[in-house]
Amino acid sequence: MTPKSHLAQIAASLHLDACGACSASLDSTLKEQLQNAGPIPFAPSSFAERLDPSALLRDARSFFVILFPYKPAREEEGNIALYARPMDYHKVIHHYLQKIIETARPSYPGEQFLPLVDTSPMVDRWLAYAAGLGFFGRNHCLIHPTYGSFVTIGSILTTLSLTPDEPLTLDCGSCRECLIRCPGRAIGEKRLDPFRCKSYLTQKKEELSPEEMQILQRTPYIFGCDECQRFCPFNQKALPSPLPEIHEHRISTLTKEEMDSYSNRAFDKAFCSYAFAWRGKKVLLRNWNIVNEKGKEDINSSR
Repeated sequence: MTPKSHLAQIAASLHLDACGACSASLDSTLKEQLQNAGPIPFAPSSFAERLDPSALLRDARSFFVILFPYKPAREEEGNIALYARPMDYHKVIHHYLQKIIETARPSYPGEQFLPLVDTSPMVDRWLAYAAGLGFFGRNHCLIHPTYGSFVTIGSILTTLSLTPDEPLTLDCGSCRECLIRCPGRAIGEKRLDPFRCKSYLTQKKEELSPEEMQILQRTPYIFGCDECQRFCPFNQKALPSPLPEIHEHRISTLTKEEMDSYSNRAFDKAFCSYAFAWRGKKVLLRNWNIVNEKGKEDINSSR
């Protein structure tokens, strides 16, 4: 059994069946592609930092990349983006990656393994693309044939040499649903303006402009935005997540009354296990007010 097959077998035993590998020597064209794509909110601005695996693990040779599906078993209403309704995916992914590493390590003495979630500087969507795990939709989301774009990404950077997979050749065809549905009109034919994306705006700490508030008011979400994904044909037929953590302890909705019942510190403590809590109660309350058409009054009265 090859090292890649061994890692895939371990992952499959944990219900993770969307796995692939790519070289740690990243494609020479990637820097140009990243520059053409423009800046990404909350990501390092240095291309060199985002393209240098050796800064994280000396003598790294390969990435083993895994998709973590998060589509629920049934539809549910809510005002939180789907990925943020279960327990924080950063913690869930790290837990699974550590399990895989701990199981594999005895078979490869002297080799090194480093678990990576999207808090690392690496360009995780591009790693998943290079590992044959999806193609880029018009909305710039990575789309997997089975799980759609309702996936988060984890990877293991390793000194093992893993046979790289080939990128997929699928595309969106003539579909334009994400362009039509985007509340901020952030999606163009070739380029995405991430600073008009509602998901970004719900996490923006700075004061929102009147136009940005109007973007928030177009859908009920107070954290994140699933509009371009909800109407994607690949997502409509995507399979639910096989991971038990996705279906447990879900929070789909936050109300103003619930948020008001907590102090800032108590809110952080109560919801620290959820990804939506990272910006804190103040930003989420601001978003709730705006989405419920009270934003301008509340913001003006607070000045």
